Amino acid sequence: MAWIGFFIGLAVAWVCADIFGPEAGLVVLGALVGMLLARLYRRVGRLEAELAQLRAGALLAEVQSTPVPAPVAAPPAATAPAVPPSQAPGVKEGLAPAAAAVIPAPVPPGPAAAPPAPSPPAASSEVDEQSHRITASLGRSVLAWFRGGNAIVRIGVLILFLGVAFLLRYAAEHALLPVELRIAGVAAGGVVLAGLGWRLRERRRGYGLTLQGAGVGILYLTIFAAFRLYGLVPAGLAFALLVALSAVAALLAVAQQALPLAVLGFAGGFLAPVFASTGEGSHVALFGYFLVLNLAIAWIASRQAWKLLNLVGFFFTFSIATVWGLRSWQPEHFTTTEPFLVAHFLLYLYISVQYSRQLVTAPEARGLPYVDGGLLFGLPVVAFGLQAALVRDMPYALAISSAVLSAVYLLLGRWLWRRSGQQLRLLVEGLFALGVIFLLLVTPLALDARWTGAAWAAQGAGIVWVGLRQGRLWPAALGVLLQCIAAVVYWEHHVRPAEAVPFLNAALLSALLLGGSAWVTARLLRQQADAAGQDAPAWNRLPRPAWQALHGFMLAVGLLQLLAGWGEELEAADWPALALSVRLALLLLAFALLHEVLHRRLAWPELRLPARLLWGAAAAVSLIGMTGVLFSVSLQWQRYVHEAVWFEVLAVLACGLWLLRRLQGPTWLHRATGVEHGALAWYAMLHGAVLLYAATGTLIGRHQAWTALAPIVLPTAVAWWVLHRTAWAAWPADRHATALRRTVLLPWMGVLLLWTALVNRYAAAGMAPLPYVPLVNPVDLGHALALLYGVRLWMVCHGRQARWGKPLLVLALAAAFWWLNALLVRSLHHWAGTPMWDHGALRDDLVQMSLTILWTVTALVLMLVATRRAAPARARSVWVAGAVLLAAVVLKLFFVDLSHLGTLQRIVSFLGVGLLMLVIGYVAPLPPAAPSREPQA
Repeated sequence: MAWIGFFIGLAVAWVCADIFGPEAGLVVLGALVGMLLARLYRRVGRLEAELAQLRAGALLAEVQSTPVPAPVAAPPAATAPAVPPSQAPGVKEGLAPAAAAVIPAPVPPGPAAAPPAPSPPAASSEVDEQSHRITASLGRSVLAWFRGGNAIVRIGVLILFLGVAFLLRYAAEHALLPVELRIAGVAAGGVVLAGLGWRLRERRRGYGLTLQGAGVGILYLTIFAAFRLYGLVPAGLAFALLVALSAVAALLAVAQQALPLAVLGFAGGFLAPVFASTGEGSHVALFGYFLVLNLAIAWIASRQAWKLLNLVGFFFTFSIATVWGLRSWQPEHFTTTEPFLVAHFLLYLYISVQYSRQLVTAPEARGLPYVDGGLLFGLPVVAFGLQAALVRDMPYALAISSAVLSAVYLLLGRWLWRRSGQQLRLLVEGLFALGVIFLLLVTPLALDARWTGAAWAAQGAGIVWVGLRQGRLWPAALGVLLQCIAAVVYWEHHVRPAEAVPFLNAALLSALLLGGSAWVTARLLRQQADAAGQDAPAWNRLPRPAWQALHGFMLAVGLLQLLAGWGEELEAADWPALALSVRLALLLLAFALLHEVLHRRLAWPELRLPARLLWGAAAAVSLIGMTGVLFSVSLQWQRYVHEAVWFEVLAVLACGLWLLRRLQGPTWLHRATGVEHGALAWYAMLHGAVLLYAATGTLIGRHQAWTALAPIVLPTAVAWWVLHRTAWAAWPADRHATALRRTVLLPWMGVLLLWTALVNRYAAAGMAPLPYVPLVNPVDLGHALALLYGVRLWMVCHGRQARWGKPLLVLALAAAFWWLNALLVRSLHHWAGTPMWDHGALRDDLVQMSLTILWTVTALVLMLVATRRAAPARARSVWVAGAVLLAAVVLKLFFVDLSHLGTLQRIVSFLGVGLLMLVIGYVAPLPPAAPSREPQA
């Protein structure tokens, strides 16, 4: 990898020299050479150390293999007198002499020890660049080129080639030597390099091949300079020489199976016009010269599977052509450039097919991906982009080009399928996919002949598919990135023409291609997530959550683009009978139903989550559209009747019920939550309240009683149904009873209490021309409905919500007391002409007197209930509540009525309260305290 860094540094030095002057380039180049020498010094040091270790090991083995002389045999035991060890001369008592030690028996001479086995020869440092494992992979080819044993000479050849190019240009500008001598000298140098490389091809293969490639490249440069810069060679002869040199380079590369030779030679051939160009040449000569080079590459491709060579030719051809087009293209050049574009497209299509056929027929290439996805899918992207630039001023030309490309890919795929069958199945599938994609592009390009990101997105999906099929991660990542770039480019520059026909224009079809490509990619990534794991191949060691996250991202990208395309068309459509919010809500519902239906047919369970989110978005859009004219009764009713909002509401409710009914699986992905059930109930309740309120306010006129009652009727009916299902533990309360109590039942009781407070404060319950009748008018009937709901809620939820029992009871009693006061004020307003709350009811003597008597009667009722009906445990509490209310009456008599009421009303108040207190004291005395629950001793 260090050689790659050095090569990049070399390019940096060249750029520095061009920008800051030759001195800066020399400084950078010197630093790079110093780094290279330091690396070489370290490598040589390591090699010397390894050599010293090998020599020391060989010396040790030689010493160990030298024969040792046999020890002297001891005399026989029978002839030697036995001397005790203690009597031996010179030996102290108790010590055994060394001579008395046991002497080993003599070892008979055996065969000579075998010499040590010779160590195996060190492996060559050069990489086998003829292997299909190397040539069929772009990354391995580049690494093998830089990491081989001849990497230094290859980099040196590149530097030499650049130097020769600069020398020719400098010599042309300054006329240092005669032209013929300059050209001949450079050509001779190229021939010498090529010949020297040919002689060294057997002994030093990598070195020799590199020198041959350098010589061929220099000859390319020389011929082109002689033709273009100096005019020494006529065009016909120059073309013939270039053709001959291309043929020689191709023959040398194929005969020696030398990919480096081919890459160096053809790279030099492509770069020769760039370095020798004066900016005044003919583009016909340039593209004709490139056609000759590419014909040679095609001939090699029919015999060798060299991906790097194919991509080098593809890159140089189309990149140089693109630069020329940006600088020099004119419409009058069409007839002289279009044939070259078609020829090069067909040539590289042939090369991509030949690459696959070479790998399929090679036994040692089994298991390798035999489709070059970068060339197969990159070729139409680049070629079609250039074609779009050439024909941008011609109507329908790009659509015709797309149709022709579709025919070429489909016919070629059919021919290969009939010739090879399953052998080239993956290649045929790729060709068919490209044919279908260009066939789909015909319609949008015919309607709007613009080159958009739709083609890029479709090509990106194809690259992802091929990359995953071949087991390559980087092509798949590049395909995803290409689709994201296509989406950004398309939507950033997208402007829908005002005159475009709704639902039949290039904008919608392009958005559909963008979204559909992302959907296909998401599907492929989802399948890859299923295959990820410990047993997955090395390239697919990404964790499963990473694949799932990428799958979810692409699914969201596709869905958003599809919704954006359809939403734009719905907004532009002239449909006054359907409000914009209705159209968007129906669109979201359609996609929700589509996701829910497809998740089973495609075995794609993740589609259930977008279906639920889309339904929630549709409900939110519907409610947002309602809030725009929430307080305008007439406009609200007009929306429901004339803008088909009623159909939107029914569609959202039906779709929600259908989805939630199906979502009863075991996992979170297949099981609806209590929040979703609560959201559906609240959607029905809110729309029911607004619809009935708008209907009564518009159709019945200014009947305040009916308009006050309308908002709670349908919502209470929905809540009552949920309450009934909760009581019987039926769907949806069988699994979500607690959630429904917390999100629907109890909150609606709170809303009813709020409605009670507001309607008793502001509503007069007028029913003109009908007479007002207390207790049977709509406002009081609404209170009866709220009371029934509260009682039923208490019966069903009491015990389960015991902690809320007392607060709810206190709120209910307060609401009932407030309703009694409002009922009295409303009755006096309609019968006696007294004002309502907002118009000074509390300043009226009749109202104050009536309130005093009402409070006293209420206290009497409470005390009677405490003494006659209440349970012993609660009797005293109820009686105390009545007593507190009676005390409030007494305070009101002395501080309000005594000073503010007239004489007659004051008398009636005092007399009425006094009599009632007498009755209370007689019929409702203080009840005894509740008996103690402590057990007797």
